[in-house]
Order: sequence, then C-alpha cells, then structure tokens
Amino acid sequence: MQASTTGGRELLPAALFFLVLLCGPPPARASALSLEHRQLVQAVESHEPATPYIVINTQDNLILLREGEQVLRQAACATGSGRKLEGAKRRHRWTFDTPKGRFAIRRKVADPLWTRPTWDFVENDEEIPIFAEDPRRFQRGVLGAYALYFLKDFMIHGTLFEINLGKSITHGCVRVGSEDLEYLYEAVEIGWPVFIY
Repeated sequence: MQASTTGGRELLPAALFFLVLLCGPPPARASALSLEHRQLVQAVESHEPATPYIVINTQDNLILLREGEQVLRQAACATGSGRKLEGAKRRHRWTFDTPKGRFAIRRKVADPLWTRPTWDFVENDEEIPIFAEDPRRFQRGVLGAYALYFLKDFMIHGTLFEINLGKSITHGCVRVGSEDLEYLYEAVEIGWPVFIY
C-alpha cells in the first residue's frame, strides 16, 4: 500500500491512527494486554508476602485486603473509566485509567486536600489557573476522610457519590465507601503491597 503525500507529509500514519481509534487496538495490542492481565493475576495468586496486601480488580471493581489466602476485607470500589479528554493545547491530553501492576502504600493522609489537576479545569470548562498556589486549585472533603497513596498522584480515597461504587468511572484513582476507607486507613500500613489488575 502506497501512502499519499501532501507537502511531503505522509497521510498513512494519520489514517492508521483513525482506523485504530474507530476499530480498537490491533489484535497484537489486544493480545498483549490480555497477556499482561493474565501475568498480573498469576503474580497475585502466586504471591505470598510477609505482610497483608491489597488487591484491586479493575474489571469487577473490587478491592480486597488479604493476608495469605484469607480475605480480611472485600468491598466494591470504582476505578478508572478509560475515557480520553483533550483540551485546546497539545499537552492537554489525558486517558483516565487506573495503573496496573505491583505497587506499595507510600503514604497515608487524614483529611486529604485535593489539588485540582489541570484536567479538572479543562473537563469543567474553567479557566486554568496560572500559578500552582492559586486557591481555586485546592478543595477539602472531595477525597473523603482519608487517602492511601500508592503512586505520587494515584490513591485509594473516598467519594461523594457512593452510588457509583462498582463502576469504572474515575479519573484513575480507586474510590471506596466511607466505612471501607476508614477500615483500610486504620488497618493498612505504609509499605504493604498493592496489586492492581
């Protein structure tokens, strides 16, 4: 297949991009994702850590606190929607997925302060503050009573809308109900493993 050109630029890559966008990922990519999913599930099933650990199933939207074979707590959660958002600027492009893999609880915060990321302003069609210290960036109460960070910008936190638990609806974080969040905050220690698949 020969690519058409306009002003020296090939149109084939753009056509392939839109084909993937319309038809989904190519079979090789889909099977790679399926393989990655199976490997993560196997890692969780074969893992025998010295401490309890958290398992987050993003397909069924479940969070479990386990110790060996024993489930200490199981609850519905909400995980990343996979939705894409594009703003007016080229750098304003996001995909709202919950990261997959093995992580660890990095820190625990009571009464967390949410620092609104740029995507929230774009999504709500609001002016993006120029300065990081702008008061419009900070909100209390949005994340619930507690947050357990497993990456710099990703955490297990509460929600204002518990009716949405069990759905893939978040911007990437893992939301849980207030009772389950309080239990996890009290029970889980910094450094405990988190497996997300």
